[in-house]
Amino acid sequence: MPKSKPPRRRKIRRGNDLRLLMIEGTRAALALNDALLEKIEDALSRTPQGQERTRLLALRAEAKSHRPGLLESRADAMTPWFFES
Repeated sequence: MPKSKPPRRRKIRRGNDLRLLMIEGTRAALALNDALLEKIEDALSRTPQGQERTRLLALRAEAKSHRPGLLESRADAMTPWFFES
């Protein structure tokens, strides 16, 4: 049986570049979400009871539920092979 050819270096490099972009995108999404939650928490600390506070609490719950924690763990799992120690 003939041996199969190894993948070309260019394909490997392109795959690693895509993984890096996914990791960077996930980190940026997490940073944005954390900044948004921080702003909401700040506004909540200054807002008295009422409709505005209720809206802020709903917004905070929505932001927390959309936190890309799953993406974060997936990005960590997809660390490019050349970063592994």
